[in-house]
Amino acid sequence: MAKKNKRSHNETPASHPYRQITNLHTSRATYRCAADACISCAYKIATFDIALDASFTECVPNTRPEMCPRTGSEGAEMAYRFRQGMKVLTIGDGDFSFSLALARIMCKGSNEEGSEVVATSYESLETLKKVYPSIQETIDEMLQLNVKIYYEVDATNLNDTLSLKSGNYHRIVWNFPCTAIANGQDGQNEQMKENQMLVKKFVKQCVHYLHPSGEIQFMHKTKPPYDQWGLERVAVEEDGVWSEKDPCPLEYKGRVVFDKCLLPPYTPRKALNKKSFPYHDACLFVFGWKTQKDTDENGSGKSYPSTIPVEDEAQDETEKDIMPVSNAMIDEIRNLHLMFGSYQDRKHRKLRK
Repeated sequence: MAKKNKRSHNETPASHPYRQITNLHTSRATYRCAADACISCAYKIATFDIALDASFTECVPNTRPEMCPRTGSEGAEMAYRFRQGMKVLTIGDGDFSFSLALARIMCKGSNEEGSEVVATSYESLETLKKVYPSIQETIDEMLQLNVKIYYEVDATNLNDTLSLKSGNYHRIVWNFPCTAIANGQDGQNEQMKENQMLVKKFVKQCVHYLHPSGEIQFMHKTKPPYDQWGLERVAVEEDGVWSEKDPCPLEYKGRVVFDKCLLPPYTPRKALNKKSFPYHDACLFVFGWKTQKDTDENGSGKSYPSTIPVEDEAQDETEKDIMPVSNAMIDEIRNLHLMFGSYQDRKHRKLRK
């Protein structure tokens, strides 16, 4: 017999905490997986912080991300609306696995002109080879996909450490930004002010490189203490870097639940460490221009749909891959998994069949 939990799996509490869903979206693939009994995807959308919903997490403990049935698949052809023809700049990509994931989407077998991935690291190639034993294999594949790679690039000083054409990139992405401290670990709560200033300076640098329809994106954790950064506010507020006379021309557009199954072989890793860290609470935070710029003025080429769907925007079927998260969606996922029970319960029932 399966071991019983403290609560009945069919019990639905009269009320339970909801996560903040304002401007929160998810990939349709992540939602479908969560609704098809994947516990790890249920946590990404509905129960991102176990401290907020003990009545659920006692019955359905989280599982490792590799337990998702989509692990090892080729990923989506247009994950997070990255698509062929785009020019994308990645910042501080630890072992380059994120840049490789994008290159596989945008450059592999691409017949569309203009696809370009530029990958950068804050570290030297020598340092990266010491930390990540298999990084040369990643670099070799990236070079085969015509990815441009730059080392020792400072996110707050792109003008001097990275020579690229201005006004050109449809997406500029920095995953899990943080200050670098002496022992190589991530600077977090103790360095919150430094981290906030890091984000501000980076955004101001990026404006020069951003396409008229472009976006700046941050992958960032959303549980404490990371939610205390106020990333959506800090990146664009008039405080220290921007001013009333020189306001930030960008604004926060929204965020999308992170699902690494959409971006193989990407795995978030600790700074200067090949170990990964818990990231089921992470989201992709999206910032774009306050007002749409004319792409014909400077010959900047093709524009692409925003990552966050715009209300009443005409979309073809391939662009309906991002959907808003609602309380009803959370209830649906939550109740479904309470009915199915824990991973051990599901495994037990499967073995009995």
